[in-house]
Amino acid sequence: MRQMLRKSRKIAVMMFALVMVMQGLIGCSSQSQSNGNAEPKQTAQASGGASPSASDKQEPVKLSFLFPQYDEKTQELMKKVVDDFNKDNDGKITVSLEIAPWDKMHDKLITAMSANQTPDVFGYATRWLAQFTSLKQIEDLNSYMTPDFKQKFIPALLNGAKMPGNDATYGIPVAASARMLFYRKDLFDKANVQPPKTWDDLMNAAKKVSNPPNVYGLGLYSKGIEVDTYFDYFLWNNGGDILDANGKAALNSPQGVEALQFMVDMANKEKVTQPNPNGFGRDQIIQMFISGQLGMYPTGPWLADEIKRQNPNLQYGIAYFPSRTGGQPAVLGVTDSLGMSASTTHKAEAWKFIEYMYQQKYRLEFDKVEGMLPEQVEVSKDAFFQSEDKKPFIDALQYAKFYPPVDTFPTIEEIQTVAVQKAMSGEMSPKDALDEAAKKIDALGKK
Repeated sequence: MRQMLRKSRKIAVMMFALVMVMQGLIGCSSQSQSNGNAEPKQTAQASGGASPSASDKQEPVKLSFLFPQYDEKTQELMKKVVDDFNKDNDGKITVSLEIAPWDKMHDKLITAMSANQTPDVFGYATRWLAQFTSLKQIEDLNSYMTPDFKQKFIPALLNGAKMPGNDATYGIPVAASARMLFYRKDLFDKANVQPPKTWDDLMNAAKKVSNPPNVYGLGLYSKGIEVDTYFDYFLWNNGGDILDANGKAALNSPQGVEALQFMVDMANKEKVTQPNPNGFGRDQIIQMFISGQLGMYPTGPWLADEIKRQNPNLQYGIAYFPSRTGGQPAVLGVTDSLGMSASTTHKAEAWKFIEYMYQQKYRLEFDKVEGMLPEQVEVSKDAFFQSEDKKPFIDALQYAKFYPPVDTFPTIEEIQTVAVQKAMSGEMSPKDALDEAAKKIDALGKK
C-alpha cells in the first residue's frame, strides 16, 4: 500500500510539473504572438503604411476606360498613358483600356448606362451630354477640380460640358476644334481685296476672285454631312440661333431667314459659288480648295495639314468667318469630353486617373498627333501651336460658341440639312423651309 502511495505521489508530482511546464509554454507562445503583431504595426505606423496581415491587404482597384478612336494612332497614344499610370501606381490601381470606333461610341455608352454598367472613365461627344444627364450616369466633376487644375484650361473649353442653367461640370475637354475661313492669298493680292469682315466684304471678295470654271469665289455645299454646320456659320454670325432659351426652335427667326437667303443668293443669284451646291459634299469642296479651284472655304485646322501634304505651294491665309455687320465674330467650336461614371464605386481612383491624363506631356502629344487644338493654356504656348496656321484657331477659341446639349440634336441636324437643301434647290423659299424645319424641331419635344 505504501508503495502504491509513493507511486501515486510521484505521479501527482510529475503531473503537476507537466502542467506547470505546459502553462509556461503557452505563456511564452502568447507573449511571442503579441510581440510579433506589435512590431510590424509599429513599423507600418512609422512608414505610413497599412497593416501587413494577409487578411487586411486590399485588392487592387480595377478601372474600366472607354475612349473613342479618332484614327489609327489613338490606340497607341492612349495605351501609353494607361501603361504609365498602371506602372506608377504599382498595381494598386489598374486601368483596362477599350478603344471603340466613333460610330459605335454613342450606342455603347447608352447601352452601358441603361444597364448601370457605365465605364469608370469614358470619352464622349459633348453634344450627347443631355442624354447622359437624363440617365443620371455622369458625375459632376466640380468637387474634384482644384483651382490649380481649372487654371490649366482655356475657359471657353472647360465650360463646354455644362447644361443650361446648371453650374455642374460633367466633363473635361479632351479634344477641341474651331472653324475659320481659309482664303487664297495670291488671288486676294491680285484682286486687291482684304479678308472679309462683313457679309458685304464676303460677297465682294467672292466676286473679285471668281473666274469660272477655273476658280469659284466661295466653296458652298449642301449635300451629305455638315450641311447644317455650314448654315450655322451664317446663322450665328447674324445673331441668330438654332434654339431659344426655352429649347424652342429659333432658326426661322428673321436673322435665320436672312442668313439662308444670303447663302441662296450667293449660289443662285450672284453665282459666286460653284454651280449646284446640292450636288457637292464637304470632302469634294475640301479637295477643290486644296487643288486651287476655290477662293475661300470655311473649315477646321486640319485643312492646313492637308494642304501641306497635297499642295504645299498653295498660298493661303486664315481669317475669322465674317459677321453680318462686322461685329464680334461667332466661331463655331466643337469639343469632345472626358467623363466619369456617377455609379462607379471608385470615384477617387477614377479622378486620380483623369488628373494623370491631363499632364502636359500627354496632352501635347495627343493634340499634335491627332490634329486637335490644345485645351490647356500651357500646351497652346508650344511652338507647334504658335505657327501661322495654328495660332489663329487658338486665338479664335475666345469667341467659341458650342452646339446646344440636347438629346434630340442629331435629329435637329438632319432637319436643318433638309431645310437648306430645299432652299438651295428652289423647292421652297428660305422662310418656308425654315418655318417647316422649326415645326419639326418643336414637335420632337412632344414625342
